[in-house]
Amino acid sequence: MKKIISVLTGLALVAGAAMADGITFGSWGRGLWNVAANSGDDVVTDMHQSWGGDAPRTGISVSGSTENVGFAVDMFANGANGIDLGDNALIWVKPIEQIKIVAGKKDQNELRGDAAFGLWNWDRIGAAGAMGLEGWTFPDVFDGNGVAVIAYPVDGLTVGAGIPLSLSGAGATLEDTYAHGANYAAAYAIDGIGTIKAAYMTKATAKDKDLKDKDYGVIAAAFDLTMVDGLYASVGAQIPTAHVFFEPKSPDYKLKDEPTVVNAYARYSLDALAVHLAVGTKLNTFDLNKTKKEDAADGNVGFAIGAGADYSLDNGIGFFGDVRYANGVYMKNTSADKSDCLTLGLGVEKNFSNGKIGIAFEGATNGNGRYTYEDNAFAWEIPVKVEYWF
Repeated sequence: MKKIISVLTGLALVAGAAMADGITFGSWGRGLWNVAANSGDDVVTDMHQSWGGDAPRTGISVSGSTENVGFAVDMFANGANGIDLGDNALIWVKPIEQIKIVAGKKDQNELRGDAAFGLWNWDRIGAAGAMGLEGWTFPDVFDGNGVAVIAYPVDGLTVGAGIPLSLSGAGATLEDTYAHGANYAAAYAIDGIGTIKAAYMTKATAKDKDLKDKDYGVIAAAFDLTMVDGLYASVGAQIPTAHVFFEPKSPDYKLKDEPTVVNAYARYSLDALAVHLAVGTKLNTFDLNKTKKEDAADGNVGFAIGAGADYSLDNGIGFFGDVRYANGVYMKNTSADKSDCLTLGLGVEKNFSNGKIGIAFEGATNGNGRYTYEDNAFAWEIPVKVEYWF
């Protein structure tokens, strides 16, 4: 801890000089204070993060670059847990203009197709959390621990591989690395129209429904439409090359599988108003409410839909509304009664040049909130959000 603090202090002392040499410093943080929320027979209060961790998140991000070399490192402090390494600790080098090699802990999000709106930026309860709107239409193919080799051979074309590696010197076989862990992707941006993306994500060996080992991968494809002023639309799919399962529960069916996923997102902005729509499906997934192996494993459909709107006023005041629904198969892989979820949120924020404060009301049916609920009760909470960036 003392070493980390000393490093950060030293970085702060030289920040002024470093800025002129291509090094930049930044910081972002957020915390949610639940002023009141139901839990069983009680009304409770606490502080936590949008993703459920300790709050508030504060941190320092440092990056630097020249034409051929760069680095990025993050230090996060989450609540009272001290300072830890954040999302990035990497070095990148361009041996030639068209090739970039990135080594280390990486969270750069190149090519990722997000649909983050509304409750994703507040408390991700109920269907808002289940939908997982980062990587909604296209996954994070180059990130994770290891090396990414990315080429830009011509304008608009991106081709690369994300190669998983231990950062502590532990060896892995070439087969496990390149055939059961690496991601391979390509994208082409068509000027004035949009971007086509495709990937093949290799996976570790799993089981088929007869509990026999099965090698497989997941094919991902997406298209982002940008040709209409004010409109961003994206549709993507992730298709496994085999129907596989994990964590055998019994000889009859399994707890987890790799479904086919088809998702879409659209955002339309007009002056102060922005509207959002996200639709997601899990096809040919399993249903724990069915007892026969064939029924539990095949042909079941999970679906989710979310719609939201943001409206900004001239004085920095902004409003948001968000409503989502997910059926039980999507939420919890079961069609049992009261396994689905309707989630809603409504709030207001005051925006400043480098931060905001806001208050909202959130609710989720069938006990899909942050705390403990009896008899699948309606979960509600009133979060106050504080957020900053520098």
